[in-house]
Amino acid sequence: MRRNLDGLSVYLAGVFIGALDTGVLGPAFPLIARGFRVSLQWTAWTVTVYTVAYAASTVLSGALGDRFGRRRLFTLGVAAFGVASALASASGAFWVFLAARALQGAGAGAVYPNAQAEGVRRFPAERRGTALGIFGAVFGLATIVGPNVGGALAQYFGWRSVFLVNVPVALVVLLLVPRLPESPLADRAVPDWIGGLSFAALLAAGLLAIALPGPARWVAAGSALVLLLLFLSRQRGAQRPFLDGKPLAGASGAAMLIGAALIGVGMSAAIFVPTLAQTVLHFSVLGSGVALMPAALSGAVLAGAAGVMVDRVGARGVLQAGLAAGIVGGILLSLPGLGLRTFMLAMLAFGVSMAFTMGAPLNRMVLALYHDDRAGEALSLIAVFRSVGLAAGPVVLTLLQGRYGFPGMFGGVAVASAIGLCLFFWVPDVRPAHRRAAAAGGGLPDPAVQPGGGK
Repeated sequence: MRRNLDGLSVYLAGVFIGALDTGVLGPAFPLIARGFRVSLQWTAWTVTVYTVAYAASTVLSGALGDRFGRRRLFTLGVAAFGVASALASASGAFWVFLAARALQGAGAGAVYPNAQAEGVRRFPAERRGTALGIFGAVFGLATIVGPNVGGALAQYFGWRSVFLVNVPVALVVLLLVPRLPESPLADRAVPDWIGGLSFAALLAAGLLAIALPGPARWVAAGSALVLLLLFLSRQRGAQRPFLDGKPLAGASGAAMLIGAALIGVGMSAAIFVPTLAQTVLHFSVLGSGVALMPAALSGAVLAGAAGVMVDRVGARGVLQAGLAAGIVGGILLSLPGLGLRTFMLAMLAFGVSMAFTMGAPLNRMVLALYHDDRAGEALSLIAVFRSVGLAAGPVVLTLLQGRYGFPGMFGGVAVASAIGLCLFFWVPDVRPAHRRAAAAGGGLPDPAVQPGGGK
């Protein structure tokens, strides 16, 4: 195991930056809204533009990393993330802040798939769930540190310090990059970048059509239709389309992708929990960060275990258990007369949900459909659809909150989790290593997944 971990620390540190950024932002969310004098619904776009940029960047950067070296793309992503963090901290206008958030998302899109693909490559096939669990544990650690750091910084130094803290961390990671060995190269065409940009613009225009009132909604809807036609045209005509969905064709593939998006919707709700704590339970900014500790601790403790469980019992059961926990957490937060005890129970449920859906189970199911030299693309593809949910979630959930209050917002989370749980019954499970060995020993076929899947 120690040999497998050699050289991973720098990649894990890069992943930690992006995960930390999400956690530190939550307690500062109401302060950002007041600082720029915008509503909660428009403040949610600071998450949406980040995620839209991430969705486009992660596909292009994952394939570029496979071709030109994952270490190189990882380095560029960390540098972009650090520069964007400094710009976000210094922003004087909301549109500048949104642009900085988009650049942050593009940088994170280059960091995560390349770091994770390099990490997974260091483990044998039967230990891939464990490898993904290590990355999940890093996210878990960031969820513990992030809200507390974000709450303290925002309360005592203002919301701008929440972004400024990323800069020295990014610099440290860049100084450590020369320790990394060169990554292998694969001679492969890069996905169509025009298709990637049109996909990102289509997603943004579609969400604006939901969020904008009056005639502006129809302008956004018309723009989304034009961008959809452009995207479909590029998908058909490009030598290498932006999204290669062939391995996920059919009903099971569609269920996996829609389920990934619904997981993203549930994950996006975490950004609003500190706002709920400040508004309904009257916590301070610092206290709203501390209030996330039950979720953060349970998520961190169980994240590594989730990867091991995938290797032992299969991916689908672990994933569906996480979605069931998401249903429980959403229902608890939507109950009338929310009190501290119910809130804490909901945080524990969300921690379980985060640990069991955040990475290892879903990623392991997708990796079974690709060869090793396309690991970056595999992880990028599923990350895109999870990012679609992460981008749409803040827009849809804040609309529900504006109409039905926080019970409507978190009731929506419960519904999304319930639909996702049902959809994954249509997705082939990944057989645990000991079951594959038993099948092979009995003279039976030794597939990586149950019937309906592929290697």
